[in-house]
Amino acid sequence: MGKTADSPSPGARHDPVRSFNRWKKKHSHKQSQKKQLRKQLKKPEWEVEREVISRLTQNYEKGAVMEINVNEITRFSDFPLSKKTLKGLQEAQYRLVTEIQRQTIGLALQGKDVLGAAKTGSGKTLAFLVPVLEALYRLQWTSTDGLGVLIISPTRELAYQTFEVLRKVGKNHDFSAGLIIGGKDLKHEAERINNINILVCTPGRLLQHMDETICFHATNLQMLVLDEADRILDMGFADTMNAVIENLPKKRQTLLFSATQTKSVKDLARLSLKNPEYVWVHEKAKYRILD
Repeated sequence: MGKTADSPSPGARHDPVRSFNRWKKKHSHKQSQKKQLRKQLKKPEWEVEREVISRLTQNYEKGAVMEINVNEITRFSDFPLSKKTLKGLQEAQYRLVTEIQRQTIGLALQGKDVLGAAKTGSGKTLAFLVPVLEALYRLQWTSTDGLGVLIISPTRELAYQTFEVLRKVGKNHDFSAGLIIGGKDLKHEAERINNINILVCTPGRLLQHMDETICFHATNLQMLVLDEADRILDMGFADTMNAVIENLPKKRQTLLFSATQTKSVKDLARLSLKNPEYVWVHEKAKYRILD
C-alpha cells in the first residue's frame, strides 16, 4: 500500500508532546481501572468487624492461650482486646494492669467462671468490666438482644462508681448500659430496663424488678458479675441472691469477687459458679487505685 498524506516520512522527528499525551491518557485509564478494582475489593465495615472478632476469638482458644505468659503482661494492650475497648481504656488513662487484672482478664476472656479474692482498691472493677465489654463485642450484641450482662453490687455507692467506670471505658462501644438502685423512681426504671444491655444494680432493687416489672427478663443473659459478694451477704441479701440466681439462665458465665472467703461466700459460689478458676491477690500488693 502506498503512503498516505498522514504517514510520517522516515526522517520525521519524534513529537514529545504527542507522546506524552498518549502516555498520560493510557496511564489515567489504568489508574481509573485500579481505583475501580480497589473499590470493588474494599470490604464492608461489618465484614471487617467480623474478621477482627474472629481473630480475637482465636487468640483465646485453648491452644493459643498456652502461648500467653500472664507474668509478662504489664499493660492492657498486651491482651488481645478490641480497638474500641483499648481506646476507652487509654482515654480514661488506664494503661498498666494490676495483679487482679493480670490474673483475671485472660481467664474471663476464655469464657471461664472466676472466683477472685480481691479487696477494694485492687483494681477488680476493670478486671470484670474489660471481659464484660469484650464478651458482648465478640457476640456483636445489639439493643434488640436485650440484657446481656448483670453486675450486682452491695451498695448504691459502689454500683454508681462501677457504672461511671463502665461509661468511661465502654464509651466507644454501642452497648446500652443502665443503673438500677434503690431510691430512684421504679416506674421510670421499668420503662427503660427492657432496652438495657449491661445492667449495674443492687440486689434488692433487682429482685423488685424481677417481681414487679412485666417486661424485665434475663433469658438471654451471657454473664453475671457479683462484686464484693461477702458484703452483699453480710448485709443480709443471702435469700435475695438465691432468688435472683434462680431466675437466671443456667448457661452463663459468672465472675464472683470477694475480699473474704466465708462459708456464706462459698455457698454462694457453689450455687452460682461452674468449675471456676481461683484467683488470689496478695494483701501486701504495692498498689492502690480507685476501684
